[in-house]
Amino acid sequence: MSKKHLFAMFLASMMIFVLAACGSGQSEDPAKLAEEEGQEIMAGGWQIADNDDAELPKDVRDAFEKAEKGYDDYDLIPVAYVGSQVVAGTNYMILCEAEAKDVASYKMVVVYADLKGGAQIAKVADFDLANYTQEGKTQINPEKLTGGWEVPDGIYGSEIAKEARGVFDVAVSQLDGSTIEPIALLGTQIVAGTNYAFLCKSTLTTTESVSGIQVVTLYGDLDGGAQVTGISTLDPADFNQ
Repeated sequence: MSKKHLFAMFLASMMIFVLAACGSGQSEDPAKLAEEEGQEIMAGGWQIADNDDAELPKDVRDAFEKAEKGYDDYDLIPVAYVGSQVVAGTNYMILCEAEAKDVASYKMVVVYADLKGGAQIAKVADFDLANYTQEGKTQINPEKLTGGWEVPDGIYGSEIAKEARGVFDVAVSQLDGSTIEPIALLGTQIVAGTNYAFLCKSTLTTTESVSGIQVVTLYGDLDGGAQVTGISTLDPADFNQ
């Protein structure tokens, strides 16, 4: 083979190499792209939902309704959309009220939506309110239990009871520099007054601003006073291991 032919082959090989390198540079990690666009990413690649109420976005609700048709263990009622995770398709994490044999509890549900329009429930994990309120083992059922946590009526967004929302507003007004918006009222507890546990979308100002989803516990006394008694961050990765 002549030197001229060898040189031509060398140039062709170099062009293929350069084109391949350029092509590979166009594929970006979804998590990296999201970070560059300012979206919130939690451990495990979960992107926190940007909604400030309990309503599921249409694509999430459609996937949930498709997936629920093939699930018989519990009657699942969506409480709040927590976040999403890009896989070969999308995982959606939804906090649900679950009922089985007339006993209510909370479950963290992962719905997998594939690339062909199908959906299925990929995981159902226990959500124990006690892990966030530090009040001992939580008993949640439809009946009122003095001294225990109960699922209240009107737990979602704009349906949160006026009294509970009033206690919330008084308590969070005492926090400097933090923005906390309630998504759902998860539980109430009768003490000398009332404890409330809210699921919230928050931007907390400590040493730096941190945005995410928190369980915020409040105490409302018998004289109309209120204070925040605890703030615990909810990490979606904890429920998808």
